[in-house]
Amino acid sequence: MDMINKLFVFMVTVGSVEMNETATNLQCYSCFGTGGNNECEQFKTYKEAMDDNKSYSHYLKNCTPPYNQSCIIETFSVLGQTVSHIRDCSDGRFFSFNQTLQNQRNAYTRLHELDNSNETACVWDGQHLVCLSKCDGDFCNGPVLERKINAAAEQGVSLTVMSALSVVGLCLRIR
Repeated sequence: MDMINKLFVFMVTVGSVEMNETATNLQCYSCFGTGGNNECEQFKTYKEAMDDNKSYSHYLKNCTPPYNQSCIIETFSVLGQTVSHIRDCSDGRFFSFNQTLQNQRNAYTRLHELDNSNETACVWDGQHLVCLSKCDGDFCNGPVLERKINAAAEQGVSLTVMSALSVVGLCLRIR
């Protein structure tokens, strides 16, 4: 009976680890596009990624410290045309617009003060319209879609636990 209990605990532990493997890391959409109408601005990009299409999997990112504080969307526009569109993980302090000319930096105060409430703010720096959205939920920096790979992983864990219970039940019947 001692061996059966150990097997059961091991199987449940393995299932729990597999199920919670990414639960501690923030997950964000990750995409870097230039010009208008790029792949980062297309719904299809994120739908295919969440549908577990392997050729789109690079658009899904497990954020790692220190860049696991928020998911962001940065958009740079000039004369109404998108110059750059960025979705990524962030430490909440440094953004691509930090690299602009020193004399324009004051324009970004509003963006730096933005909290993670999925609010969007835009500022004019004298050259670009710069917009930033920050949020802190999984894949909050894009369309809200159910990730099909998660459903498959949960089924795998359920099957692992059910298999362990079946083995325990079989062993008890044999005794």
